[in-house]
Amino acid sequence: MAKQTTRIMVLGVIAYRQPISGYGIEKALREWAVDRWTTIAPASIYQQLRSLNAATLIEPAGDGSARAVDYRCTGNGLEELRRLLLSLLNETDFQPLSLIPLLHFTPSLTLGELTEGLGRRVALVEELLSYEAEVIARSEASGPSHVAEIFRLTWEGYRADRAWCCGFLDRLAASS
Repeated sequence: MAKQTTRIMVLGVIAYRQPISGYGIEKALREWAVDRWTTIAPASIYQQLRSLNAATLIEPAGDGSARAVDYRCTGNGLEELRRLLLSLLNETDFQPLSLIPLLHFTPSLTLGELTEGLGRRVALVEELLSYEAEVIARSEASGPSHVAEIFRLTWEGYRADRAWCCGFLDRLAASS
């Protein structure tokens, strides 16, 4: 997941701030306080730049004579960003707060894609909450109390995820 997060963030920053250098990407990530929810090392940014360039998802924006290379997204790069965001929105094995990378680049998706994906996520979270409630009940009956607290924390995280998704869906509906 960390590698995919780095790929989304680097490709997304290039898409929205192009042309931009590796240092510019680092600066943008600091401005966006990305370090509050993940760690993206500078070396990872430059590795992603090499990988994205080799895959023709980005390209140098200048003639290559400058000391720092600025990059821009190719059409394939913009399509890859959309694919990655949709994949994140539609994942079924997720943790609460896993949509944070998506939120940086929601304009890359249509309103329909966002609302459909969030609706599916709410339905999935409902299933997960039901399952976690059963796990909590079993752990309370058979295990030490501190173990049940682990499941309660997970349950509360899913509840918060559901509440945020429902609120975001309401805000999207109100803005359209």
